[in-house]
Amino acid sequence: MRTPRSRRALLSAVLPFSMAFAGCFEEQLTSADDPESAFISENEYDCADIDRPEPDDPVHSHGLESMAYPSPSDPLTDAEAFAREFEEAYRHNSFLEEYGSATRVVSFSVRDSELERIESNLESESGMEAVLVSIVYDLSTETQRGTPTNERGSRVSYYVDEHVALRSRYQHGIASEPDPFDPDPRDAGTAVVCFD
Repeated sequence: MRTPRSRRALLSAVLPFSMAFAGCFEEQLTSADDPESAFISENEYDCADIDRPEPDDPVHSHGLESMAYPSPSDPLTDAEAFAREFEEAYRHNSFLEEYGSATRVVSFSVRDSELERIESNLESESGMEAVLVSIVYDLSTETQRGTPTNERGSRVSYYVDEHVALRSRYQHGIASEPDPFDPDPRDAGTAVVCFD
């Protein structure tokens, strides 16, 4: 009987200390101490595995052709416009890729967008910069045989730096979650374009 009590006494004496010790570690491992943790390293993606719709041309679908993806010389200068144009081309081309010449209408309309700049700590020598962009939009489509469909309140998030754009899409219907960058493209995104 003494042994369990002794162990309990020892545990009750050690646990508060270990919790306080763990708390110290949590405080030490913050993004302020590691400013580069907010950025995506070039070894975390492969430009050979770019994932974006590329429908075959010509589609011959009521005058609809595939849309060219934007290729800005400096994607960080106007990351929000780049992400909007890219998402419109992405969804347009995705629909054409799936339905081809049966496509009649693909209409993209932005409801809202939000931008958050990420910069290196002033003490860092890397000078890294990136942008998170969140877009909420409506998409209307129609095919020859089907009835028109209206996708309302879709949300997509982009991470853009000087090397890559990563895209992640909110998969739970209408974008009603308060965090505009959920899911975070740095964690859940796929590379959709690499910049020279």
